[in-house]
Amino acid sequence: MVKLWSELIILFVALPIAVLYWINHVADWLMPILAIVCLFCLCVLLADKQFQRIRLWHWEDYGRHLKSTLKLFLPWASLLALCVYLIKPELFLHWPINEPWMWVVTLLVYPVVSVIPQEIIFRTFFFHRYKRILPSRNARWILSTFVFGLAHLIYGNWVAIIISWCGGAIFGYRYMQTNSTPIVVIEHAIWGSFLFTIGLGSYLVVAGP
Repeated sequence: MVKLWSELIILFVALPIAVLYWINHVADWLMPILAIVCLFCLCVLLADKQFQRIRLWHWEDYGRHLKSTLKLFLPWASLLALCVYLIKPELFLHWPINEPWMWVVTLLVYPVVSVIPQEIIFRTFFFHRYKRILPSRNARWILSTFVFGLAHLIYGNWVAIIISWCGGAIFGYRYMQTNSTPIVVIEHAIWGSFLFTIGLGSYLVVAGP
């Protein structure tokens, strides 16, 4: 119990705070750090005989879950886009209009280098690894949502935290429904790509020193 709580605090509280503290020195290393943490979590999962590896690739009832994803996404995404257009018109569609190649490259690379590692760490690993110390799935959902937002402190603005908490709640809930990493990766990629498209991606980059 103590070992697992210590691991959780080090990985999901101490590490993000340390990265935030030294952000000016490690800003260029955020993706490698994410990859290393993801690799660690994946190795721990694969070494655990109780972990059902099928969760890493199965697509059971994908069509039904995609419909559920879109039912949530379409109205709320429309409302969010309208808010950005009215409140921050200078950001709205800035990348697609002014930097189309950067926008396209981001949409292609982002799911692979960012979304997949995050979902392995904050959903697949977190929900399985800490079920002994957090037997309630709802407790794991709430705490995983909280630490997912905490990890986005590195961006230095409250918008990133709020967005991440909302996203973490959605993705955690979907994972509890599906026990499928790929399904949650797709939902995360849809929302993330949308945020970059409408201009909120500017809040999800590390500010210069």
